[in-house]
Amino acid sequence: MAIRSTLLLLLAASTVAQAQPGVTDPADSTPRPRAKKQKPDGVSTDRELAVGLRLTGLSGVGALPGVNIGGEVAGYLRWQERFVELGLGHWQPEKTMIVREAPERIELGLDVWTLRAGWASMDRPLRAWLLVEAGELAGPHGMMPTGVPRMVTGQVASDHKWLAAGGGFGVAWPISERARLVGNVELAVPIGREPMMMDTGQSVQPDAAAARASLGIEVGWR
Repeated sequence: MAIRSTLLLLLAASTVAQAQPGVTDPADSTPRPRAKKQKPDGVSTDRELAVGLRLTGLSGVGALPGVNIGGEVAGYLRWQERFVELGLGHWQPEKTMIVREAPERIELGLDVWTLRAGWASMDRPLRAWLLVEAGELAGPHGMMPTGVPRMVTGQVASDHKWLAAGGGFGVAWPISERARLVGNVELAVPIGREPMMMDTGQSVQPDAAAARASLGIEVGWR
């Protein structure tokens, strides 16, 4: 009887201990390692509104004779996966070409405003857009390009005007939290291609399409 009573008491004590809150197996009290937080990869973003500035070097053919080189500065605004961008660029031909010597020396070049609008992925560094352009061939390059205002006021001859429409796509690869390496490819089709006569007697006319590639740096929110 004594042994049986002892066993019953031990069994009852064990049951009570298991039922008491806070009494756990020592193995279960070992602290578990915390899950590591994922760092942002810089490629994707959850920011719905973003703005920034881009500076690019340009290379292309079609707008001016030979290989064209230039540069562009542009500001952009993105809302979700839609964006709009306004750029101001200058192009010049591979070789210097003089349009007029007197009363003012003017070299052949293209000052152009470009408006782009399209899609910019929030998950991948990809973009695609349509564009329209307005500018001036052989304008007063000694000052800030004013092709659009001069065209509005009628100060630009019809054969010196540049109007074009087209599209393009690009990649904006992150190199830091607020900077990206940008590469773009575009195709612009001139609207109205009047030949322009230079003082040397040479006639210059844009091709049926202008193809371009650009590489630059973009800073701002992704």
